Amino acid sequence: MNELRMYVEHLFEGKVLTPETIELKEEIYGNLMARYEDYVAQGLSEAGALARTKASITDVDDMMAGEGSAASAAEDALSSAPTTVIPPAAETVKMPTPDTAAQAAGAPVAPQASAPASKGQPKWVKTLIIVAAVIIGLLAIGYGVNEFILDPIQDHQEDVAEAQAEQQWREQQSQKQDDASNSDANTNGNAGASNNSGTGQSTSGNQGATPQFSDPEDQAEYEATMALMDDIWVNEVDLPREFAGTDVADDAKRGDLLGRLPLGEYLQSNSLANGTLSVAYQNVDHNIDGDALDLAMAYDVTTLFALYPSLNTVSVQVHENDDHASDVDRYQFDRQMVNSYLTQVSNNAITQANDSLFESQESWDQALDYMANERYFDDLTDRAEIDR
Repeated sequence: MNELRMYVEHLFEGKVLTPETIELKEEIYGNLMARYEDYVAQGLSEAGALARTKASITDVDDMMAGEGSAASAAEDALSSAPTTVIPPAAETVKMPTPDTAAQAAGAPVAPQASAPASKGQPKWVKTLIIVAAVIIGLLAIGYGVNEFILDPIQDHQEDVAEAQAEQQWREQQSQKQDDASNSDANTNGNAGASNNSGTGQSTSGNQGATPQFSDPEDQAEYEATMALMDDIWVNEVDLPREFAGTDVADDAKRGDLLGRLPLGEYLQSNSLANGTLSVAYQNVDHNIDGDALDLAMAYDVTTLFALYPSLNTVSVQVHENDDHASDVDRYQFDRQMVNSYLTQVSNNAITQANDSLFESQESWDQALDYMANERYFDDLTDRAEIDR
């Protein structure tokens, strides 16, 4: 449901976008959708079910600050949501009939004709009541089995899968650091030791199972989003350093850089004219989360301005693969805009996008942390977006 998705996005406004945050957001959205569908199945209107679902969680700060997996945090928050209790109806006052009022006053009461005795209910009515009771009982049993047995089992499986994915990502980062250390050691004459069979383990050996979601659309969104997030977080200072000092007018070098930055696989064209670089991305996977797409654009643009001091403007076009060919999103980033948002998000620690961002791995990591802040990538792309 688009409205419920927008509500979850609103809950995460202002949050730093990390792989853990993405997982928590998707888990909360999945749980809220399940809760909404349960309310509708119980007979609530769509509007009533949506309102009660939203009321079940209004803040994610405690979940983001707490320990444990994203799934357990989201489940704890939803299970602790208050339920609505309908107050009993007020007791009605029985008004006296004229006869009883007259009797109370001592006046004679006229004899009343006795009402005819009611006939017993037909057998088919009793049978219908029994059948309805049996059906309601079976439905209640089925709901109980699904709510208290099948759902917890499925939630546990998803929790385990997400924990494995998080552990896999951390092991890959650790493996990458180990590979870098081994490479340095090999350069110093220790290459022979790394060739001993049976002692090494490749990154592929650390790959765990991808979390499995019950909704195929959620599964596709998670996988596409995490793939782009990996492209962002694995970029080290070596990439901008490789292109430091090159001329932005060098088409070959510039094209090589854009192809290796996040979203590079969707690069359709790029051109330079009068200090403005125009970049077009075609058939971008529509399953990528909007925040991840905004972060990738902010990362690419900041890197371009840091590398090319003569660059004044970056114009970006994004076409998603489920849109019409003419349906594209347009953005225009200028250097002053990027510098302004960098200054704000870093509290004046960084005031310009220039080569100081990649002086060292530590300075690049710090810049990346600032870029991953929603106050930077979300506000920057909102400001740069051009109305259609």
